[in-house]
Amino acid sequence: MRTKRVRSVAVAAVVAAGLALVVSACGGGGSSGGNTTTTSAQGKTFANLKVVWGPTDYLDPGLSYKLESWQIFQDVYLGLVDKRYGTCGVGAGCTKIIPAIAQSLPKSNSDGTDLKFTLRKGLKYSNGESVKASDFKNTIIRDFKLNSPGIGFFSNIVGIASCEANPTKCKSISGIIVNDQAGTVEIKLMKPQSDFLYILTTFFAALVPSSTPQKDTENPPPAADGPYYFSSYKPNHSWVAQRNPHWKPIPGIPNGNPDKITATLSGDQSRSAQLVQSNQVDYDENTLPADRLKQLQSKYGPQIHLWRTASTNYFFMNERTKPFNNIKARQAVNYAINRQTLVNLYGGLGTPTWNFLPPTYPQYKKLTPTPYPYNLQKAKQLVQQSGTKGMTIGVYTESDFQNRKAAGEYLQGQLNKIGWHAVMHELSSANYFVIVGNQKTKAQIGFDDWFEDYPYPTDWFTVLQYGPNIHQIHNNNNSNVDFKDTNSTINHLGTLPPGQAFSASTDNAWANLDKTLMLKYTSEAPFLNEVITSFFSTRMNPQCDIFTDLFSDAAQMCLK
Repeated sequence: MRTKRVRSVAVAAVVAAGLALVVSACGGGGSSGGNTTTTSAQGKTFANLKVVWGPTDYLDPGLSYKLESWQIFQDVYLGLVDKRYGTCGVGAGCTKIIPAIAQSLPKSNSDGTDLKFTLRKGLKYSNGESVKASDFKNTIIRDFKLNSPGIGFFSNIVGIASCEANPTKCKSISGIIVNDQAGTVEIKLMKPQSDFLYILTTFFAALVPSSTPQKDTENPPPAADGPYYFSSYKPNHSWVAQRNPHWKPIPGIPNGNPDKITATLSGDQSRSAQLVQSNQVDYDENTLPADRLKQLQSKYGPQIHLWRTASTNYFFMNERTKPFNNIKARQAVNYAINRQTLVNLYGGLGTPTWNFLPPTYPQYKKLTPTPYPYNLQKAKQLVQQSGTKGMTIGVYTESDFQNRKAAGEYLQGQLNKIGWHAVMHELSSANYFVIVGNQKTKAQIGFDDWFEDYPYPTDWFTVLQYGPNIHQIHNNNNSNVDFKDTNSTINHLGTLPPGQAFSASTDNAWANLDKTLMLKYTSEAPFLNEVITSFFSTRMNPQCDIFTDLFSDAAQMCLK
């Protein structure tokens, strides 16, 4: 099961109507309320970049499934291939894959089920060990030994069944064939898979030395094959990344400007912002407090950027339970919520949406005209027509993230207005998705969100909207979406050869699937695409803020 869902920083709930208008799409940096384009200024090397960083989960790439960890991993752990290191634009700019440890993109057969890579020569890890082809195979085996949250990504590899049946006893995978002398890695898949190269860009596929212990390894973290390595880590307190002394430059991978990156770990947004204001640190990785955002923009506008993320916040509606097994009830919810009000509850750090896919994707086509304009009277009529007026409904949300708590409470109020009796269930974020993802809970409706693992629609529809992926526990398809025609479409598009993955017809098919699920079936109630911030001290050049799809790249930050 893939469980990474949120950037774990709370955004205070305040009304800041209209703020979303200053947000640039992925590819533009909102600067003091403007829409200027952010490009790399290249910058010169300097001694130390001091940052305040949200708390990490693990600094072991086999275990981490949190955006705070992945953000710094992009400069530490490399796989055979990687996503491009540059500010991406709306559309295809976010989807480009480049060779990393491999010297080129793979050679493959016509349907993409046999991928052959050749590694670059002379590469070494930060501990001085040579990078070997067998390290890739042993990294994937190690993921299973760790019972990593990423093992579900590799289920299409030939010979994976025994490892899936008993992960911690995984010893070999016949579909991964390596030759250390020739420096080659061959991966055989059971069937075509349109997103497999993207899966190889996740950090679960990033190479670590075969000598890495097959257990949580964080003191110190595993040796790195990227331009930086972790020289120290104190959980919940700090980490330090320094230049990899054995780094051999790779085209397309930034060598980095700071010689050292020193991070103080804190989830306190106000404290984080204050550390930057007082020039004690250079960059705030946390999202700025929404109730202070306008004030901070007014004073530090050029040092603040707003970035729309590849994410969607939505309300799930469990189609296995009443009343949401009735489409009229699901439609009523969509008419009953005012998306702009919800954006305001996020302090303006979001843009309203009625689509499930985020607008950063080339497969995205905005649903027009607005399919569910705010209309309480229409919602009341649909509740009446569904025959469920007066029914008691449990509303689930997270209690310790103010914006999500506010969104859930807003939903409760709206459901009460249209004829139901809504009862709140506020749960800690630590176990929220475990509880609502357990079928025994029978959660009827509640807050949900998704941040991409990689920029391809399978990460959204196969995980969240595909009937065969409904599970008894650890279920991510919390609406239990299961329609024969959309299941068939998802399966077809997900098993296309990679060469067909970005054809115009494939892009249109994904867009039509989004439309079918949101309009024909009203499977979810999407309401916003989330926005995060970058805040720099006055000694930094914000034009070096390179936003690589989901997060800024610390290695490319530079001084004025």
